[in-house]
Amino acid sequence: MDYPKHLDQKIRTEVAISYLKHELRKLFPSISEPEIEGLIVNKNLAIPRDFWNGVHGIGMGFKLHIGFIYLLTAENISWSYETIDVRSLSFGVDRDLTKMADSRSVVKVLEFLEANPSEYEKYFIEFKKTWVDDKKRETDPIIVFEKKDGLAIYEGNGRLEKLILDNREKTQGYVGRYTTSEKRPLNCWLPTSLIMDLLLFVYQAIDEDNQDLFKSQINVLRNMLRDSESGKKEFIERALSSKKEYREPILTALGI
Repeated sequence: MDYPKHLDQKIRTEVAISYLKHELRKLFPSISEPEIEGLIVNKNLAIPRDFWNGVHGIGMGFKLHIGFIYLLTAENISWSYETIDVRSLSFGVDRDLTKMADSRSVVKVLEFLEANPSEYEKYFIEFKKTWVDDKKRETDPIIVFEKKDGLAIYEGNGRLEKLILDNREKTQGYVGRYTTSEKRPLNCWLPTSLIMDLLLFVYQAIDEDNQDLFKSQINVLRNMLRDSESGKKEFIERALSSKKEYREPILTALGI
């Protein structure tokens, strides 16, 4: 079985590379742009396997950005690069500014700042003290996802805050939107490491003849693999042990 074609869509890798560049420059300030490109676009990487596993590893390992890999690789989510009206956005997490305004909505935040000019001046001075002056990172595209109540920041909350304080009306970013009525990621990349971690508990259950643990973990594994073609491929070809005492009962239990 080949990997699903949507995993190779240019726009998805563009979003991932933009994200990786921004995070790697923040984590490793001494690393240069060509060095980052060399890490990301490496002919020794197996595409798409190593690429998406790497995106997950950096996002989850360094930043605990849970869920990003699923949104970015889901077949029923489309991505586009757009000019975005700042007022149409909301913050993805609470920050001091949203707590002051008692809202994550940019419109509500602006209303608060306009009604409280002294608070704006005071907050702007404090914010400038903490902002790292990095023009490249400052202008990196934000990453936005469409939710029921509008566009929410997934990556770029600090950049959005600076846009507000600088009175900017427009910005550039990547926007993800569901293309189906079902609002959950379908046929997305399942990180191979995630599957292997889960399998360790299944192996433990087999070793200890713990049927309750075995059944519960098999059920989790079945639900994980249900909607992921690439996950099934990684499970069979890479993650699952070749040892018969593990492989056979697991495949039998899954009906594979």
